[in-house]
This record gives sequence, C-alpha cells and structure tokens, in this order.
Amino acid sequence: MGKFNENYQNKLEIDTTGNTSLADVTKATWATLAAGIQTITPAASETADTTPYYDGEGFSDVDVTGKAVTFAIAGHRIDGDAAQDYVADKFIAVGDTLRTLARWTDPKGNQVQFVATLQAIVPFGGAANVKQTFSFTLAANGKPQAVAASTPAPTPKP
Repeated sequence: MGKFNENYQNKLEIDTTGNTSLADVTKATWATLAAGIQTITPAASETADTTPYYDGEGFSDVDVTGKAVTFAIAGHRIDGDAAQDYVADKFIAVGDTLRTLARWTDPKGNQVQFVATLQAIVPFGGAANVKQTFSFTLAANGKPQAVAASTPAPTPKP
C-alpha cells in the first residue's frame, strides 16, 4: 500500500487480570484484540464551548473543553482467545468488575495507555447458520497516558 498504514498495524490490548491503575501497567497480563476482530473504530466525543463574542461579529469561538475516548470493537467470537474470553465473561457484570487497563500502540510504536470500562458487550449473536458475532465498546476513564516510542540506538559508523 506504499505510503499508507494499514489498520492491522495498530495494536489494541486489554489487561486480562483486571488491574485498574496506570501504576500497574507493568503488572498487567496483556491480551491483544486481534483474532476474530474485523473492525476497531476509535472515537473522541468532544465537549465544546462555543461562546460568541462581540468581536466575532456574531460568530462563535470554539474551545474543546473535554473528551470521552472510546474504541468500538466488532468481529466474530473465538472461544479460547484470551482477550475475547475476558470480555465475554463480563457480559452480565456491573460496576468496577468491568474496569481494566488498556493500551493502543500505533504503527510507529507510540502508545496510549488508559483505565477502561468494558461496555455494550455482545458475546454472541446472529443467524443460526453464520459465525457468532462478538462486539463491545472499550471506554477510557480519565485522561489517557501517552508514551512515545523509544528511539532505536543509532547504528555505529565503521
């Protein structure tokens, strides 16, 4: 594809031990959301202040004052996949048991880590003669933590 990244180069992972503090990232047991997953759609629902000022001659000035980051994940159910099993087991759960750590790694190796809530879990579904569906929303709680990709050491010159 030349100059374009492909979506599969992004990696989305969840902690299957259910840690809920960014201080515990190194204790996490990471499972990648990949097997059976067809689509991952990130969104950053924004809160905006659109205050009009007199010097704007009737037009508003827009300031983004907040965000709610989510990832909508959908595909087919694979029993035995650590990430899918963890999420599916939470289908009837409520409260803090739906929280865990999550991280997204972009194609350059930059990471965004966050405490997440598992929402709208669909552990199976569809027609009788098709693969089971699987979907849920991964919602970030609070401000995510950005971690820049480590730069490789320069190659020594001969």
